[in-house]
Amino acid sequence: MNDPQTPHPIELCFQQSLEQAEEFVRREPAKVVGAALAAGLLLTILPARSMKRPIASLGSLLLSPALIGLGLIKVFEICCQTTACKESCHRLPPQTP
Repeated sequence: MNDPQTPHPIELCFQQSLEQAEEFVRREPAKVVGAALAAGLLLTILPARSMKRPIASLGSLLLSPALIGLGLIKVFEICCQTTACKESCHRLPPQTP
């Protein structure tokens, strides 16, 4: 499919996001620890029963657009691969018998 030497654009984006997050953690460790404590406290204070219904409704609301988006991304990848394959086939020199 893809050459193992060249990373996929999604992998590059994910890797760049991880590097930015790591850089932020190194620059502002107090803010990161504070955000983690606040998130943990919020999850501890909120009862689990009151969170089930909003999370389920939000998940069902976002599931359909997410699946459509993933399908469109896959179609785009297949089209790009097909186009790249056709272009590389046209660049091949003619074979002599």
